[in-house]
Amino acid sequence: MRGLIAVCVVACGLGLAGAAAIAETRVALVVGNSAYQNAPALANPLNDAHDMSAALKAVGFDVVEALDTDRRKLDGALRAFTDKLVRADVALFYYAGHGLQVGVENYLVPIDAKLDRERDLEFETVKLDFVLHQMELEREGKTSIVILDACRDNPLTRNLARTMGTRSAAIGRGLAATSTGLGTFIAYSTQPGNVALDGVGRNSPFASALIRHIADRGRNLPATMIEVRKEVVAASNGAQVPWDHSALTGDFYFSPNALAPPPGTVASAPAGTSADVAALQERLRKLEEEAKRREAALAPPAPATTAALPAAPARPGEAPNFLEQEGVRVDGLKLSDQRAPSIAACRESCETQPHCQAYQYGWREPVNGQCHLFSRVDARQQDASWRSAVRASAMLPAAPGAREAKRPAIKVAAPLSRKERGFDIYEGVATMGEQLKMSATDSSAGCQQICRNTPGCVAATYNDFFRGKNVACLVYREIGDIMKTPTSTLMIRTD
Repeated sequence: MRGLIAVCVVACGLGLAGAAAIAETRVALVVGNSAYQNAPALANPLNDAHDMSAALKAVGFDVVEALDTDRRKLDGALRAFTDKLVRADVALFYYAGHGLQVGVENYLVPIDAKLDRERDLEFETVKLDFVLHQMELEREGKTSIVILDACRDNPLTRNLARTMGTRSAAIGRGLAATSTGLGTFIAYSTQPGNVALDGVGRNSPFASALIRHIADRGRNLPATMIEVRKEVVAASNGAQVPWDHSALTGDFYFSPNALAPPPGTVASAPAGTSADVAALQERLRKLEEEAKRREAALAPPAPATTAALPAAPARPGEAPNFLEQEGVRVDGLKLSDQRAPSIAACRESCETQPHCQAYQYGWREPVNGQCHLFSRVDARQQDASWRSAVRASAMLPAAPGAREAKRPAIKVAAPLSRKERGFDIYEGVATMGEQLKMSATDSSAGCQQICRNTPGCVAATYNDFFRGKNVACLVYREIGDIMKTPTSTLMIRTD
């Protein structure tokens, strides 16, 4: 009886959050890269990672710690981490060091990366999406947390830009916004397209605030990030604004109110072997095949389709039909990459985009598959893992006098400064919204031209704070929140 009473007292005293925290299994991979061989060393990532490991250990995480990782060691660390994911209720990935965005993809940079050519990205860096898929697949209903202090000014991107010619406009400053699967929370040390501070003390401003607030009792993860954001904004005089994206389905507390989880462990990552990346890719392949089998078992029988259905002419006033194509992948000028829960959601995204002529959807529907939208289709090829469709109107001559529907007006809570070359110009404001890309330019006129040359662009912002560094134009498909800033010019298309 005394034992039963003790159990009841502990459970009731903890509350649901505390009891759940004690019961859950927590694993983490912490990576800190400072000693870059082909770029100036970073002062703080090694300290940030070491102190983050200690903070996570204190709240019950079993941590794999990887410090100053070359590509092979980073692959080994990822493999050791994925071995723990099967039993993990909560999985956390923390990365401090150099990262970069090319197009809409984010890449994590090991210390031995050289990046002389565009193709070096695949061999010398690790795609963030690769890590996300490792964490998300087969973990439905569980929590995944990704924390990236990887937005520091990266000289390797300038190296890469010199070899890419006109394609260098795809290289962005900092990291790009990343869509998440269900149950995933992603935190960035600063907003997408911006650069974070490395800091002058032992830790970066972001890591310092986060390590301190991990120990706060009774504060869930979004509330913890709000406290971190307030501290970093104050410390940087508004120059750095931590940002997050959440698809969580429940509360997570680093430290519950009544009783924290028992301490975890910290273990150094293995050195890594040439077989590690192959093993990680094989793991993903098996998990994706299993997800596909489950989807096929649950899906109702589908009518037979062919790789190319005949086009049905659109009636007046009716949206253009799609040529549905099973097992076909399309290539062309990409409008955006995103996650979508179903093929229908991907199709709807294309239907609502005025420039979208085709879409393709990866079959991983149970975990939000990949949805790619295209403004132009160049080629198609057989690929059983994709479902694609091309607008019937894209395959036919345009009707005489046909014009694109006018975009809806965008309202901005700031005084209009002037009109210029087909744009409404707002001084001293910046925007957050659905971003197409970050491009290099050294003037607002250059930013306007980039917007004109980017299908789907309705607005762009030029940040004078980075004048002379050639990395200042953010291009948007739609605008969300408007922020006051003394350094940014917002340009909304009216032509």
